[in-house]
Amino acid sequence: MNALGKMTFTETKLMLRDPATAVMTLAFPLFLMTIFGIIPGFRQPYDGFGGAAVIDTFIPGVTVLVVLAVLGLSIMPVYLATYRERGVLRRLAASPVSPTLLLVAQIIVNVLLAIAAVVLLIVFARFAFGVKPPGNPAGFVLAFVLSTTTVLSLGLLIGAVVKSSKSATAIGLAVMFPLLFLAGVWTPVELLPGPLSAIGTATPMGAALQAIRDSWSGDFPPALQLGLMAAYTVVFSAIAARTFRWE
Repeated sequence: MNALGKMTFTETKLMLRDPATAVMTLAFPLFLMTIFGIIPGFRQPYDGFGGAAVIDTFIPGVTVLVVLAVLGLSIMPVYLATYRERGVLRRLAASPVSPTLLLVAQIIVNVLLAIAAVVLLIVFARFAFGVKPPGNPAGFVLAFVLSTTTVLSLGLLIGAVVKSSKSATAIGLAVMFPLLFLAGVWTPVELLPGPLSAIGTATPMGAALQAIRDSWSGDFPPALQLGLMAAYTVVFSAIAARTFRWE
């Protein structure tokens, strides 16, 4: 097993030792879908979504994005900050392990957890509420992968520089909620004022939600949103690797 494989295996074991994180990540989307699914109005056709029901188009994308946001901007930065507080990173600094390797391992572990959460969500939504699966599977996979790496790389950037777990929580939430608002999680971006709508679709989470929504409804994600997410992933990851603080 190479160095990355060993690091990923170690991070996976550490994640499993804290089952609350995995359980919350897997159960939270099911809880959200249940809340939305029992609202009768969300199961009725809506002209704003081309005659489709809200729960078949808008809600799945929102649920996926919220899960990624919690995982990437709340859980992951706290993990890294806790490592820093407890001196784990300082001990790693004395070894041949590079910060890039640790960050990549964190991304891999959390991507696997996100995949498990979304697969469980799709199956649950289908059988519990009759929600149609993504209409463009290939487009959805691409949108989901880029959405996940975008949000996680932003979380890694936060976790790379914060001094404490409290700071990680505060900064993560301060970044997460405005981005979710601009993305159109609480109010569809189509209903936001013109400037906010344009800004929202260009943000990391706005691009992610647009790509996921389009692929779920059967269209291929827009090239602009895919390109933005790829660029965000590269930039955030590069900055995180260069600014990573061991202590």
